[in-house]
Amino acid sequence: MKRSIAVALVALVATGAAVAHLKAGDVTQVSATLSATTPANVQTRTYTCDNEMFEVTIGRWSGTATSATADLNGPAELHLKSVYNVTKKLGWADGRLRIRASDGSTTAGFSAVNVDGKLDGWLRGHAGRGDGSVLGSLTGSFSRTGGLTGGAIGAGSGLNAALIAERSDCSKAKTTKPSVRLLVRGTVDAVSGSAIGVKPSDGSATQTCAVTRPEDVSGVKQGDRVEMTCLQVAGAWQLAKLRRR
Repeated sequence: MKRSIAVALVALVATGAAVAHLKAGDVTQVSATLSATTPANVQTRTYTCDNEMFEVTIGRWSGTATSATADLNGPAELHLKSVYNVTKKLGWADGRLRIRASDGSTTAGFSAVNVDGKLDGWLRGHAGRGDGSVLGSLTGSFSRTGGLTGGAIGAGSGLNAALIAERSDCSKAKTTKPSVRLLVRGTVDAVSGSAIGVKPSDGSATQTCAVTRPEDVSGVKQGDRVEMTCLQVAGAWQLAKLRRR
């Protein structure tokens, strides 16, 4: 029996298109779609390494996993660290996926290659409440601002990509120091992933600042009372901090 299970697992892995779900000594081919686009505590640092630009992003994104298999169906959280060579459009990501399924959470660690924003990886962990192990492919599109979209477990089209990461001489990227600060207390007049406008409480003209990180305005809507701090960089206002009042 043990030998037959091992053979079945090898056959599934060889196809590159399925997850093996072990339960009571048996295996079942399963799949799921996955989206995790709501950010929380996302931080990105930029480095220059041998004249190439790298972004190192750490954070959490929440969303939904959808599957006919109960263990892979429910609210999902993606904890991830991404190292991405912006110059070459090549990098990798390591992290943990948690799906709050109806009969207990499924948790799995994963590693993936990132080629121009496309993840090609492998995950392995525990399915549901004592339902066995889950292992298989993880694919999708990832960006530090958009999270994971078009994700798939045991489905989709993998890139079959590989990379070698070598040590290099890196330094933290220099940032332009702000020359002027702007503080506005008032009501949100308009907001999008690229800009936010706040109408000051004294009735003066709306002040608009560019949004460089969409997660900074996540959950903010028109009419909210806020305190907005912007910095003038290269002659343009950029949002530095936003706090609800």
